[in-house]
Amino acid sequence: MGWEPLVRTDGRGLRGDLRRALTLGTPRGTLYRNAHYFTATVEVDPVAMRPWLPPGIRLARPARCEVFTAYFPDCNYGSVYHEAGLFVHIKAGRRTGIHCPWMILDDDVALILGRELLGYPKKLGEIDWALEGDSIAATARRRGTPLLSMAGTLGDVISDAPPILGRPHRNVAGLIGAALPRVVAFTPGERPIEVRRVEDLTLTIGGSERDPIDQMGLGRVIEARLHRVDLTAARPPIPIRPLTPLFTAARLRPRVL
Repeated sequence: MGWEPLVRTDGRGLRGDLRRALTLGTPRGTLYRNAHYFTATVEVDPVAMRPWLPPGIRLARPARCEVFTAYFPDCNYGSVYHEAGLFVHIKAGRRTGIHCPWMILDDDVALILGRELLGYPKKLGEIDWALEGDSIAATARRRGTPLLSMAGTLGDVISDAPPILGRPHRNVAGLIGAALPRVVAFTPGERPIEVRRVEDLTLTIGGSERDPIDQMGLGRVIEARLHRVDLTAARPPIPIRPLTPLFTAARLRPRVL
């Protein structure tokens, strides 16, 4: 994408900065190409999950969550990186949306952009990802603590799979600073390349004081899939509900610490 020019820029320049901004989010082009999401759809205990959701956000029925690890080989800002996180199924009008209460990744640029613009509660962690033939495995750790471990074997192609990211989002932006935190709404664009079933899945969920995902009521695995998708720009996030400063103070775990 020409993000790193052959000749370094001498100082600041309005044209150069605007050109970089347009490279980050071309309105009609893709942002991510061939993004891989290794996901397990699991049952959720509503009583255990509810305290981790923002006020006004309600679980969809039946209560479900996508536990995932992801690999991004090609994006507009030149990073090659990995993620691990939770997409909780929520009510979004008449549709099923997602809320992300926890996510780690291993790239600082993606952390800043995703957290500041889209309200994903991203933190730095360590993620190992391997896709060799039909075998897939991933592990996620933070500060030396194992948090997620997933492994399985790729199976049949699924022609009618649900979207992994292209659902209405309800995230929380503005966790730090003088501005009030707020629920933001947006729906990423998703273009499926291929979705395959993952068989013989093994899933282990750990946790720590900082990252207590083992206390969120994640239960039995319903199915597992590998999504390969292109992601496109959507409308900018729209603030739909302010939250009190107590939201941040009461939820430093797992969103900040």
